[in-house]
Amino acid sequence: MTGTVTGIEHGQSVITSEVRENRSWFLALGIAMILLGIAAIAFPFSATLAVELLLGWILLVNGVFGIVHAFRSCRWKGFTLVMLGALLSLGVGILLLLYPLTGILSLTLVIAVFFTAGGILRILLAFQLRPLDHWGWLLLSGILSLLLATIIMTQWPAAAAWLLGLLVGIDLVFGGWTLVLLGMAAARST
Repeated sequence: MTGTVTGIEHGQSVITSEVRENRSWFLALGIAMILLGIAAIAFPFSATLAVELLLGWILLVNGVFGIVHAFRSCRWKGFTLVMLGALLSLGVGILLLLYPLTGILSLTLVIAVFFTAGGILRILLAFQLRPLDHWGWLLLSGILSLLLATIIMTQWPAAAAWLLGLLVGIDLVFGGWTLVLLGMAAARST
């Protein structure tokens, strides 16, 4: 009877049978993610370097497969654009692998721009939603994104040594905690 949904009284939680049957795996993965997240937070430069190198390899492999794909469908109208995208991916991947410290600096600037743009957009959206309840939370989120961008930019290039690792660590801790809570809820629902 896999795929069925069982609800706990009063709609507090809905746990699928797959989650219930695999709750030990949810707990184990969650704990592993929390431990990896703590390690990334404790050693942010090592985690930052690992993220940068992983991204370099992903882009390199994507570029190689993109070039193969482009040549396999060379009569297609999109050949030129696919080939350009694949070459870009391959080139950026190679650069990240050959010059990891420069890649870390560049990625940190990209994150600062991302936080800036996201913060501005959230602030604008908050004012558009102003008559609705809780619009202030969206405004606060936008302001916090701008604050993070400001911290990154004022601390750059030093922030590059810890930022990516810290963000990945925080994400792993929260993601792991979510899986642990889900596994625990599944255990209670049996």
